[in-house]
Amino acid sequence: MTDTIDPDNTLVSDRNDEILSFIDEQPRIDEISSDKKAWYVLIADDDEEVHHATAFALRGVMIDTRPIRLLRAYSATEAESMLKAHPNVAVAMLDVVMETPDAGLKLVDVIRTKLGLRNLRIVLRTGQPGYAPELDVIKAYDINDYRTKSELTQTRMVTTLTSAVRAYQQLEEIQAVNRGMDSISRAANKLFRLHRMQDFAQGLFAHMAEILGTSVSGLLCIERPDFNGDDDDSGLKIHYGTGQYAPLMGCTVTQRLNADMLRSIRRCIAARTHIFEADRFLLWLGASKTDAIAVFNPGEALSPTVRKLVEMFAANLTVGFENVDLIERLNFFAHYDPLTRLPNRGRFLDQVNEDLLAHRENPRVLAVADLVRFSEVNDALGYRCGDSLLVLVAKRLRTALGPGTLLARLSGDSFGIFGQEAWIDFNVLRHAFEAPFFVHGHSLQMQIRLGMASVDDGKGNALELLRNANMALGEAHLSIGSACAHYTTELSEDAQLRIGILHSLRAAIDFQRGLSLQFQPLVEIPGNTIRGVEALLRWRNESGQMVVPARFIPLAERTGMICELGRWVLESALSRLALWQSLGHKGFYISVNVSSVQFREDDLVDKVRHALEDNDVAPSSLVLEVNGSIYVEDRPKVLKHLQRLRHIGVKIALDDFGTGGVSLDQLMELPLDIIKIDQSFVQRIGASRMNLAIVRSMVELACESGIEVVAEGVETAEQMQALIGIECHTMQGFHLCRPLSAEQLDSWLQPRI
Repeated sequence: MTDTIDPDNTLVSDRNDEILSFIDEQPRIDEISSDKKAWYVLIADDDEEVHHATAFALRGVMIDTRPIRLLRAYSATEAESMLKAHPNVAVAMLDVVMETPDAGLKLVDVIRTKLGLRNLRIVLRTGQPGYAPELDVIKAYDINDYRTKSELTQTRMVTTLTSAVRAYQQLEEIQAVNRGMDSISRAANKLFRLHRMQDFAQGLFAHMAEILGTSVSGLLCIERPDFNGDDDDSGLKIHYGTGQYAPLMGCTVTQRLNADMLRSIRRCIAARTHIFEADRFLLWLGASKTDAIAVFNPGEALSPTVRKLVEMFAANLTVGFENVDLIERLNFFAHYDPLTRLPNRGRFLDQVNEDLLAHRENPRVLAVADLVRFSEVNDALGYRCGDSLLVLVAKRLRTALGPGTLLARLSGDSFGIFGQEAWIDFNVLRHAFEAPFFVHGHSLQMQIRLGMASVDDGKGNALELLRNANMALGEAHLSIGSACAHYTTELSEDAQLRIGILHSLRAAIDFQRGLSLQFQPLVEIPGNTIRGVEALLRWRNESGQMVVPARFIPLAERTGMICELGRWVLESALSRLALWQSLGHKGFYISVNVSSVQFREDDLVDKVRHALEDNDVAPSSLVLEVNGSIYVEDRPKVLKHLQRLRHIGVKIALDDFGTGGVSLDQLMELPLDIIKIDQSFVQRIGASRMNLAIVRSMVELACESGIEVVAEGVETAEQMQALIGIECHTMQGFHLCRPLSAEQLDSWLQPRI
């Protein structure tokens, strides 16, 4: 046999044994080209020599930097099986005549119709030129090329295969774009309807895998500063992860990610845009108050077409993320306290009700806890310090409580606790608060109070349990420092009684019914000269019973009714004083008690001035009595009110001196005209020399400061004589005169004109 050279300088041989022997020694291309980036090419021919020749001709050929992997079939049936197993074949080079004269043509119909491989490119080869009409075959079966085997020299084979592969790639990209656009459209609709970030993250990675055509590992990092408060664990966190990142959910990125990944994430945050790298890409999804980055690791760079699809998808992701973020934010603020991130009152009640419906057998209690004198921290150090303290208190409570115990912030410094009775131990909680709290450079020693209500004492309703616990907490407030009180039916009865009193008192104020004044003189000894008259509020309820002031005055102060009552007392007292003065009794003043609650009113001084003007009474004829509780209020405002009152001529008296908790420094700060020594000191004045010395020091202190002294509660002649002996001459008490009605005082005053 002889060798010939064709015009393409391609070696052509007829059954040359040496050449065939050389080909047989070469490794099979389909065995060595296993790269996933390879182009799959199916060779279907019943001639073994054709397979060898094709493999030899394509050995080492690269198309667009990607190698070729051959799949060999020796019949149409075998080719169909291979295509079912490898649907990603780019080109099929088919012999027309195999097991039947038209097997190749029938295989084309199977490929297009049965297998649905529309993008696969087909090159028909035949060793019998003119066997089938070339043009009709190409038109009928979408065939890329039709050649006789003798025409397919190496150059022409590579050229034909390159053209077919590129056509396949273009069709695949068009299909990928269409599939991606459809996926993006469906994904946008689904993601926009989601309300939970977890569902959004799962949908995000599922749809991204659909767009990329393969599963991909990655993670979603989120930081919500306003959700974190002062939590030490704040920062960018891994909210969701797939693949190798799945175990990292809940960790901060700085804890578990390598330096290279952290640099990419920081670049994405700083640029607030998407970043595409060689083997991964990062999408910026942040909202106005939230930083969010999705990281995907496909392991290779994206093609330009897929990258554009990803960028289009990212635009929809941003809108969907903002929607989910907004909904979660609204849900969070609706059900949780943003400062401590504990459930709020509404969520707490829902959780308790859910537990009650489960009918658990373990003894359970609901408790309400608050802090002793927390308001003083806010007043002295500011609200930022107070907020930081509450965050630390919440953490300490969480640590001290048993597992499974519900903890919530109800309001202010009030916390709700619910769980098994054995796990809510006041002694444990009190011990947990023994260590100081370090806040903004301050060491704060705080104490806790607790009100507890057993589930067995309620009516199976969370709101009822909370009401009972609050009543118990009110009892704990009566103690000094840390205290715990348990709900009893007696507390409930007392609460109902208080409600009844408040209801009746409201009606008494609105309809001016049952309210009256009694007057007790302040007498100077010796001489029984009247120095003043104290106006005392009395109230007879609808049942005709007298309600003692110690019962209804504190309730009126809690509800704010004291301001209305105080205004009525002031106007009524001044009106009566004006009448007495018109009758010739002009040598004494009238004294009216003013609650610390009234000092909260900005127009307190104006109300006093108008009452004086309306009744034509000189300001010097009015004494306003205050007690040490005014220092619980806004001190600057209190001092301002007192100074303005003295400026217009009104006198100020400190009531219950010695028991009101006013220090000497505070006493010197107050603009006082009179101090009234509390009756507890007066009544013990004769018991020992020490008691007498205490009262004497009070009198001397006041006299040296130019302040008038009045002794309250003088009930015996011995007490009166002891007071005279220490130079205290103005007194008030039953021994001198009991409280009298206006008419009775008229008679008492008559001989003293």
